[in-house]
Amino acid sequence: MSVLLQMKGLGYTLGTKTLFRDLDLSINRGDRIGLVGHNGAGKSSLLKLAANSAQPDEGEVIRTRNLQLASVEQFVPEHLRNKPLLDAVLQILPEEEQEPWRAETILQALGFTPVQLSVPLARLSGGQQNIALLARARLIEPDVMLMDEPGNHMDVTALAALRQFLLSDPKMTYVMVSHDRDLLDDCCTHTLFLRDQRTYSFRMTYSQAKQALQQQDEQAAERRKAEEKEIDRIRRSAKRLAQWGKDYDNEDLARKAKTMAARAEKLEEAKTFVSKGSGLELSVASSHMRTKTVFTLEEFVVSALDDQRVLLRCEHLVAKPGDRIALLGTNGSGKSTTIKRLLSQEADPSVRYNPNTQLGYVDQELEAFDNPASRYDWLAQRTQASEGEIKRVLLQAGIAWEDFGQCVTTLSGGEKARMMFMTLRLAQPNFIILDEPTNHIDLDSREELEEQLQHSGATLLITSHDRRFLSQVCDRFWLIYEGRLAEVDSLDDYYNQIIGWDDNVSNDTSPAPTATPADSATRDEDAMLARVDELEQLLKADEARKPKFQKPERQKEWRAELAALWQALEAQQS
Repeated sequence: MSVLLQMKGLGYTLGTKTLFRDLDLSINRGDRIGLVGHNGAGKSSLLKLAANSAQPDEGEVIRTRNLQLASVEQFVPEHLRNKPLLDAVLQILPEEEQEPWRAETILQALGFTPVQLSVPLARLSGGQQNIALLARARLIEPDVMLMDEPGNHMDVTALAALRQFLLSDPKMTYVMVSHDRDLLDDCCTHTLFLRDQRTYSFRMTYSQAKQALQQQDEQAAERRKAEEKEIDRIRRSAKRLAQWGKDYDNEDLARKAKTMAARAEKLEEAKTFVSKGSGLELSVASSHMRTKTVFTLEEFVVSALDDQRVLLRCEHLVAKPGDRIALLGTNGSGKSTTIKRLLSQEADPSVRYNPNTQLGYVDQELEAFDNPASRYDWLAQRTQASEGEIKRVLLQAGIAWEDFGQCVTTLSGGEKARMMFMTLRLAQPNFIILDEPTNHIDLDSREELEEQLQHSGATLLITSHDRRFLSQVCDRFWLIYEGRLAEVDSLDDYYNQIIGWDDNVSNDTSPAPTATPADSATRDEDAMLARVDELEQLLKADEARKPKFQKPERQKEWRAELAALWQALEAQQS
C-alpha cells in the first residue's frame, strides 16, 4: 500500500469559523474514499487543501513527488460554458498534448453520443455538465481524483453511467464528496466522516460505516456518563472530607480532600469526547385537509417552453390528502415544466385544485435567494408569521441570534435549503411540491427530512434522483415516459423500465464472454439475489425504526416480494 498524500496536524479557519484542528488523513493508491459531513463542516475546503488551491493555517500536506491531482468542480467554469463539449474537455491539456480520440473515448464511455460532442456545455443538462467535468479530470490520467458532488443534478441514466465509470478501473483512486447514499455504497470502499473539526475513518461502505459510527457514539456516550458519575462521586467525597477537616481541624483530612479534588479535575480534563452533531435542526410542518381530493389532472398536456412540441400528456390523475407522490422521469422528460404548470396561478381547466389547498414549494435552483435580505427579513417577506414566530423558528433551526442579520446571498446551498424549509414550518401548507429537495443537504439531514416528510401529514409531490430517499418517503409513483404521464405501481417499475431489471453495476470489469443460456440463467439468479439483499436491508432498516415511524404496509409488500423471489430461486435449483 503506497501513500500518495498525507495531511498531518491540519488546522484551517474560514472567516471566523474553525473547520479543522489537528486533522490527520492519508490517501493510499487504490483508495476509494467517500467524504461525508454536515453542511458547513468543511468538506469542500478539505478538497481544496488536498489540491493545493488553499493553504492550511497549521500542519502540513505532504504529496508524493510528481503526484498528479485532478479536481472535479461542482459547477462548469464560466469560460467553458459556451465551448463545444469535446473542446471543453480537451482544454484541460496543453495544446501539444491534445488528442481528440482519447477524449472521445472517455466521453462515449460516459454515455455521450457523437452528435453531443459539438454541443456547447451550457446547452447540456446539469447532470451531463457534471459528467463532462469528470471526463476533463480523467483525461489527464491523475493519480488521485478529488470530486465535489459529482452526482448532483444527474438523472437515473447519468447516475448509472457515473457509477459504471467509477467502477471501471480497479486502480482508480479518488476522494468523493457526495450526499447520495447508493452512490457511496456502490463506489466507495472507505468512508471518512468530517465533523467536530476532526475525521472519523472507516474502511467500509457508507451504510456500514454509519452504523459503526453510531455504535461508537453510543459507546462514547455511555463511557462519558460513567465518567461523569465517577467525577461527581469523587467531588462529593472531597467536599465532605474538606468539611470534616474544617470541623475537626484535621489537616490530614483537608489534604486528602485536596488530593481528591485534584483527581476529579484530571478526570474532567480526560473525559471521553462525545460528538455535538451539527447543531442544526431541519423540520417540516403542515396543516391537514379534510377533503377527498387535493388536485385533479384531466386531459393535461404539457408543452415545451417555446410551445413548439408536446412533452407529455396525461388522461386522468388524482392526488388525495396525505399522498406522497414521486414524479419520475429522466432529465428533459418534462418534470420541471409540469411543476411550473402546477405552480401557475392562472386558470387552467386541466388542473383543478380543491379550494382549501394551500401550496408550498421548495425550488432546487434556490432562485428566491437572489435577494440581498437578511435571514430574518427574507422569512418575513415570504410568510405571514409574527416576529416572535420567525425568531423562534430560526433559533430552533440552530441559527445563532447574531446570525439573524446575515445576508441570504452569502449562505451555502445547504443553509439556503434549510431556509426554504423554515418557510414551510411557518406557513404550514397542506400541499407541498419539492423539486430535488435533497440536492443541497447533507446525509444526516436527508434522513431527518425523510422522517419529517413521512409524518408531516401533508400531500407531497416530489422530484428527486435519490432512489433511497424516494423509496423511504413516497407511496405513489407518477412516471413520465415516452410522452405520457401515468401512475406505476412501484419505484422499481421506473428503474426497470429505464435501465433494466438489475441496475447494480458489477465490480468485475473484465470483458464479457459470449452469452449462453446458462450465463443468462446465472445473471437472472444474480439479479434476484441482489434484489433479495436489497429487500432484506430495507426491512432491517425499517424494523430498526421506532414503531410509530415504521411502514407496516411497505414491510408487508417487501416480505411478499421476498417470498416470491425465494420461490423462484428454489424453482431454478430444482
